[in-house]
Amino acid sequence: MHKQFIKTTEIEKLNRWIESTPRVVIIAHSNPDGDTIGCSSALALGLRQLGVNVQLACVDSVPKGFRFVSGADEYVQDFDVKDFDTAWLCDCGDKVMTRFHDAKPEILSDTMTTINLDHHPTNDSFGDINFVDPRASSSCEMTLELLQKLNIEITPEIATALLLGLYTDTGGFQHQNTTPETYQAAATLVRAGGSISKIAKNIFHSNEFRKFKLWGKVLKNLHLTKDGAAIIGAHVDDYQKLGATRGDLNGVIDWVSSMPEAQYSVLLSEDEKGNVKASLRTRKADVDVKALAEKFGGGGHVKAAGFTVRGGHLQKEVKWKIVTD
Repeated sequence: MHKQFIKTTEIEKLNRWIESTPRVVIIAHSNPDGDTIGCSSALALGLRQLGVNVQLACVDSVPKGFRFVSGADEYVQDFDVKDFDTAWLCDCGDKVMTRFHDAKPEILSDTMTTINLDHHPTNDSFGDINFVDPRASSSCEMTLELLQKLNIEITPEIATALLLGLYTDTGGFQHQNTTPETYQAAATLVRAGGSISKIAKNIFHSNEFRKFKLWGKVLKNLHLTKDGAAIIGAHVDDYQKLGATRGDLNGVIDWVSSMPEAQYSVLLSEDEKGNVKASLRTRKADVDVKALAEKFGGGGHVKAAGFTVRGGHLQKEVKWKIVTD
């Protein structure tokens, strides 16, 4: 039997919400990946078919590799909460992942309706309306079902946005979260005009010189610990001196995790706001990087997770020891 990710009771709440003529800000999580951008963009395109007033927002800019998605140029990095009565959070395993929660506490208060669409097992259903199911491969897979239940036309633009989330969150349909339902969803999206070739071209075949220079600098300091942790680090200066951005690091951690010797890989990178962000990956069946990330207040998936240390910076440590013959 085909899995159903969207509960009927929540759809009923959503239909009543749509009838209220809402003004909604759709929020992608900080340091956005393909799933949060694909989910948010597709929702905006779909809800506008129903006449809903929508604004897209993300505290960080959309990475270059995802800017081909329809609506990617509409994201704002700040907004006035008084302009909206609803905040729709996309792909946020924790409500703080938007990084708007401190400056705009209203989005998680009784003064606004909060809608929560996510597939992370760490999500505690914090919304007034919740579409949460960890069985889904991605938030985009859930969004497809949601749009279908709202009788929204899956246009080629919506289909490509949703395919982006399916493709990136499953590692190109290679990770263990890829299910028969995931392939069925992908087939539906391709039939609707979604373009895998466009996704592959923008993610894998549009790398600039500065990105390779940055990767070379970072990979030069690759360190493999005794327990099989492959660790790389990047200072703000590393990419600023090259005219690059932190977004140019996207993808390097996946290359590192492909090493047979690596049990898991860690990318530690400083951002321009004085924080250190950690991205964790593994291809090993018996390794859970989500559990490791949670020890530092983060989260994610079993095979891909992360956390943030605020107000920190990286310091390289070199250890020497004397070995006698």
